[in-house]
Amino acid sequence: MQACRQTYIQTDMQAGRQADRFRFIASIMKMNTMSNDKGTKNNDGVVEDSSKVEMLKNALKEYESKYKYLLADYDNYRKRVEREAEYRVRQSIEAFILKLLNLRDDFVRAIDVMKKSTTTTAAVDRHVVDGLEGVLKNLDGILRDAGVVEIPAVGEAFNPNMHEAVSFVYNAELPDLTITNEIRKGYMMNDRVIRPSLVEVSRRPMQEVGGDSNE
Repeated sequence: MQACRQTYIQTDMQAGRQADRFRFIASIMKMNTMSNDKGTKNNDGVVEDSSKVEMLKNALKEYESKYKYLLADYDNYRKRVEREAEYRVRQSIEAFILKLLNLRDDFVRAIDVMKKSTTTTAAVDRHVVDGLEGVLKNLDGILRDAGVVEIPAVGEAFNPNMHEAVSFVYNAELPDLTITNEIRKGYMMNDRVIRPSLVEVSRRPMQEVGGDSNE
């Protein structure tokens, strides 16, 4: 019986608190709809000063405005953190890919040296070259799967965004600033240059340019 009585008491208390909540909400709704210059009646029939109601409304608007600004600031912060995280990840990946590209350059140089070798162990050198070329092929597959592609160079017009000129050669038969030789391959990853090509670029002879200007 004692347990039942306590349960009834707790139920009544919860019901009372719920009723208080409804009365409070109803009073706020009445204040919003019945406010005028003379005053506002609450649920108990007490006349309240309309200035207090206006003050509460203004405070509510102020808090609502601050809440919206806070949400906007948080959203901007979240986007900035995401961009910074993506940038750090991209930088780490590109740094690792650059190390693989340097390793690839070493393999290419080693293969070229072995192919030009004139020693008596040509048969052994051929097996070594085959092994190095197999490793190079696998490395190229890894780079290709990572979205790494070579930058076109020889015969292309010089593009400062993708090429880095290290020497010039005069050539009257080629358009000005045409790439004639590639000293080091350049690469792009996901449409972004991660290593520019080192190239040799053609220039038109100066006397020909002067003659064109005189005409």
